[in-house]
Amino acid sequence: MEISNLKTAEIHEAGSECNISDPATGKPTDFFIMLMGADSREWRKNKKKQTTAIIKAKAEDKIDSLDYEKMDIDALVDVTINWRGLASGGKELKCSKKAARELYENAPRVVTEVLSYISNNANFTKG
Repeated sequence: MEISNLKTAEIHEAGSECNISDPATGKPTDFFIMLMGADSREWRKNKKKQTTAIIKAKAEDKIDSLDYEKMDIDALVDVTINWRGLASGGKELKCSKKAARELYENAPRVVTEVLSYISNNANFTKG
């Protein structure tokens, strides 16, 4: 095994484009989100933060008060690099942390699709 094949953090940092499907038909659209992968520092940092919050909530018997959806959205906002093909009112919607948060908060299906994409290592490998 070549060691370079095991070093995945750099390619996960560079990101990969996830083609978002149409929620009604499931067919590919012209909307793509560039995301860092699960081996990126940013994703791992967010997962540590989530784990710490879960452990703390369990210790304080407050596990039911955790907002898992918010934690996922926070992590996705942090690993969203850019996007293309998204419009609002017929005008191109530029990618920003604020716009990404609004998208993820209001499009649960996109959140599910993007989480699945990030967890698939093959989406971030070459060849």
